[in-house]
Amino acid sequence: MPQNDRDAVKFAYWVPNVSGGLVISNIEQRTNHSAEYNRKLAQIAEQAGFDYALSQIRFTAGYGADEQHESV
Repeated sequence: MPQNDRDAVKFAYWVPNVSGGLVISNIEQRTNHSAEYNRKLAQIAEQAGFDYALSQIRFTAGYGADEQHESV
């Protein structure tokens, strides 16, 4: 057992806050990035013991470069 909370392992999950989640694909995705879906996942993650939610942003080119996707 950890002596204190600093020694404990912390777990996180990726928030599906963009269309298609973390996958850049033309295949139809089954994820949903609505507030309701994210709230449901956050509640499930908390119940399962996750400590953090990691959020991403995706920059896409606005000048016609369809293949340029830069996830941060």
